[in-house]
Amino acid sequence: MSTENINSVPELVSCLKEGDRDAFHQLYELFATKILCTCKKMYLTHEDAEEVVQEVFLKVWEKRQGLDCTLSFNAYLLTMMRSSIFKRSRKQALEIAYQKYQLNYGERETGSVELELEYEELKHFSEKAIAALPKGQQEVFKLKFTEHLTADEIAGRLQLSKRTVENQLYKATKRLKQEFSSSDLIPSDLFVFLLFF
Repeated sequence: MSTENINSVPELVSCLKEGDRDAFHQLYELFATKILCTCKKMYLTHEDAEEVVQEVFLKVWEKRQGLDCTLSFNAYLLTMMRSSIFKRSRKQALEIAYQKYQLNYGERETGSVELELEYEELKHFSEKAIAALPKGQQEVFKLKFTEHLTADEIAGRLQLSKRTVENQLYKATKRLKQEFSSSDLIPSDLFVFLLFF
C-alpha cells in the first residue's frame, strides 16, 4: 500500500506493520520532535534526549509486527520513552551509588573490567533474590520496579486491592533488604538507594 497520501496515524501504523519504511519515516516525522521536547521537559540533556528518540524508534521498527492499529500510537511511544528514561536513570543511579559505596567504604580503585564483573555479580545476585520471592510478591515487585506502575495501576492489572498490592510490595522489599544485608556484595542502605532512585 502506498503511503504518499496517508495522513491517518492508524493507517501509517498498519503500513508499518507490513514493513513499509515510508510509513516509518512519516511516523518519525510526526512524533520525533514531540518525544524530544518531552524528554527535555524531564531534564534530559539535548544529547540524551536525542538518544532516547533513536532508542524509541529503533524499538518501534524492531517490534513493528506486534503493533495494534486500534491503540494509541502516541501513548505507545510515550510508554517506551518513559521506560527508556527510567533505564537510563537507573543505570546512572547505579554508577553514582557504586562510586558512593567505594568512597564510603574505602574500597580501592577498580579497573573497568573488574568493575564490570562486580556489576554483573550484583545484577545476578539481585535477579536471583527477586526470583526467590513468592510468586505474588515477585509479580507485584516487577510491575512496580520494571514497568514502573503505581500501586493503583498494579491493583487494576492484577485485580487486587491497592492495600494488598502495597502489602506485597512491603514484604518483597523487606525480604530483599534482608537478602542484601546478609551478602557482602552491597550494603542494604545502598540497595534501598538503588531501588527507589
